[in-house]
Amino acid sequence: MTDANEVVKAMCKKYQAAVNASDSTAYGKLFAADAIRIPPGSEPEHGAVEISKSEQKDYDIAKWTIQSQPIDVLQIDDQWIYGIAHIDITTTAHADGTTNSFKATKTWLLHKENSGEWLIKRQMWNLK
Repeated sequence: MTDANEVVKAMCKKYQAAVNASDSTAYGKLFAADAIRIPPGSEPEHGAVEISKSEQKDYDIAKWTIQSQPIDVLQIDDQWIYGIAHIDITTTAHADGTTNSFKATKTWLLHKENSGEWLIKRQMWNLK
Protein backbone atom coordinates (compact mmCIF):
# COMPACT_ATOMS: atom_id res chain seq x y z
CA MET A 1 0.00 0.00 0.00
CA THR A 2 1.18 3.50 -0.82
CA ASP A 3 2.19 5.81 2.02
CA ALA A 4 -0.19 8.70 1.28
CA ASN A 5 1.63 11.04 3.65
CA GLU A 6 4.89 10.54 1.76
CA VAL A 7 3.16 11.09 -1.60
CA VAL A 8 1.69 14.43 -0.50
CA LYS A 9 4.95 15.47 1.17
CA ALA A 10 6.83 14.70 -2.08
CA MET A 11 4.25 16.66 -4.10
CA CYS A 12 4.69 19.64 -1.77
CA LYS A 13 8.46 19.53 -2.38
CA LYS A 14 8.12 19.28 -6.18
CA TYR A 15 5.46 22.00 -6.22
CA GLN A 16 7.62 24.29 -4.09
CA ALA A 17 10.70 23.66 -6.27
CA ALA A 18 8.84 24.46 -9.50
CA VAL A 19 7.27 27.66 -8.16
CA ASN A 20 10.47 28.90 -6.48
CA ALA A 21 12.36 28.35 -9.76
CA SER A 22 9.64 30.18 -11.74
CA ASP A 23 9.57 27.05 -13.90
CA SER A 24 6.13 26.80 -15.48
CA THR A 25 7.23 23.74 -17.49
CA ALA A 26 8.16 21.79 -14.34
CA TYR A 27 4.98 23.10 -12.70
CA GLY A 28 2.85 21.84 -15.59
CA LYS A 29 4.46 18.39 -15.33
CA LEU A 30 2.96 18.03 -11.84
CA PHE A 31 -0.51 17.90 -13.44
CA ALA A 32 -2.20 15.10 -15.37
CA ALA A 33 -3.04 15.81 -19.01
CA ASP A 34 -6.75 16.04 -18.08
CA ALA A 35 -6.24 17.99 -14.84
CA ILE A 36 -8.47 20.84 -13.75
CA ARG A 37 -7.16 23.75 -11.66
CA ILE A 38 -9.55 26.30 -10.21
CA PRO A 39 -7.90 29.52 -8.99
CA PRO A 40 -9.90 31.64 -6.51
CA GLY A 41 -12.47 33.78 -8.30
CA SER A 42 -11.47 32.45 -11.74
CA GLU A 43 -12.74 30.04 -14.34
CA PRO A 44 -11.41 26.48 -14.29
CA GLU A 45 -8.24 25.80 -16.26
CA HIS A 46 -8.20 22.51 -18.16
CA GLY A 47 -5.16 20.38 -18.86
CA ALA A 48 -1.50 20.61 -17.96
CA VAL A 49 -0.68 22.87 -20.93
CA GLU A 50 -3.30 25.50 -20.08
CA ILE A 51 -2.36 25.34 -16.39
CA SER A 52 1.33 25.81 -17.23
CA LYS A 53 0.59 28.83 -19.45
CA SER A 54 -1.55 30.43 -16.76
CA GLU A 55 1.17 29.86 -14.16
CA GLN A 56 3.73 31.49 -16.45
CA LYS A 57 1.60 34.66 -16.52
CA ASP A 58 2.11 34.90 -12.73
CA TYR A 59 5.88 34.42 -13.11
CA ASP A 60 5.98 37.13 -15.78
CA ILE A 61 4.62 39.66 -13.26
CA ALA A 62 6.48 38.65 -10.08
CA LYS A 63 9.01 36.33 -8.49
CA TRP A 64 7.15 33.83 -6.30
CA THR A 65 8.74 32.21 -3.25
CA ILE A 66 6.75 29.60 -1.36
CA GLN A 67 7.01 27.14 1.50
CA SER A 68 4.61 24.19 1.19
CA GLN A 69 3.66 21.70 3.91
CA PRO A 70 1.01 18.99 4.01
CA ILE A 71 -1.65 19.46 6.66
CA ASP A 72 -4.04 16.60 5.88
CA VAL A 73 -4.04 13.45 3.77
CA LEU A 74 -6.78 10.98 2.93
CA GLN A 75 -5.96 7.87 0.94
CA ILE A 76 -9.04 6.96 -1.07
CA ASP A 77 -7.56 3.78 -2.58
CA ASP A 78 -4.30 2.59 -4.17
CA GLN A 79 -4.61 5.10 -7.03
CA TRP A 80 -6.25 8.15 -5.43
CA ILE A 81 -5.15 10.48 -2.62
CA TYR A 82 -6.78 13.65 -1.39
CA GLY A 83 -4.27 16.07 0.11
CA ILE A 84 -4.40 19.49 1.71
CA ALA A 85 -1.31 21.69 1.96
CA HIS A 86 -0.54 24.98 3.68
CA ILE A 87 1.43 27.44 1.55
CA ASP A 88 3.32 30.54 2.74
CA ILE A 89 3.79 32.84 -0.24
CA THR A 90 5.89 35.94 -0.94
CA THR A 91 5.78 37.72 -4.28
CA THR A 92 8.21 40.37 -5.48
CA ALA A 93 6.99 42.44 -8.42
CA HIS A 94 9.42 42.63 -11.33
CA ALA A 95 8.27 46.18 -12.15
CA ASP A 96 9.04 47.92 -8.87
CA GLY A 97 10.22 45.35 -6.31
CA THR A 98 7.05 45.60 -4.21
CA THR A 99 6.66 42.53 -2.00
CA ASN A 100 3.46 40.92 -0.77
CA SER A 101 3.12 38.01 1.61
CA PHE A 102 0.07 35.85 2.09
CA LYS A 103 -1.02 32.32 2.90
CA ALA A 104 -3.06 29.78 1.00
CA THR A 105 -4.56 26.37 1.54
CA LYS A 106 -4.31 24.11 -1.52
CA THR A 107 -6.39 20.99 -2.05
CA TRP A 108 -5.19 18.31 -4.40
CA LEU A 109 -6.79 15.19 -5.78
CA LEU A 110 -3.78 13.09 -6.75
CA HIS A 111 -3.88 10.12 -9.10
CA LYS A 112 -1.30 7.38 -9.59
CA GLU A 113 -0.77 7.23 -13.34
CA ASN A 114 -0.01 4.00 -15.26
CA SER A 115 3.66 5.07 -15.18
CA GLY A 116 3.53 4.90 -11.36
CA GLU A 117 3.92 8.68 -11.08
CA TRP A 118 1.55 10.62 -8.84
CA LEU A 119 0.06 13.66 -10.60
CA ILE A 120 -2.47 16.34 -9.68
CA LYS A 121 -5.88 15.67 -11.24
CA ARG A 122 -7.72 18.49 -9.46
CA GLN A 123 -6.50 21.56 -7.59
CA MET A 124 -8.39 24.30 -5.79
CA TRP A 125 -7.21 26.78 -3.19
CA ASN A 126 -8.20 29.67 -1.04
CA LEU A 127 -6.18 32.65 0.11
CA LYS A 128 -5.88 33.69 3.74
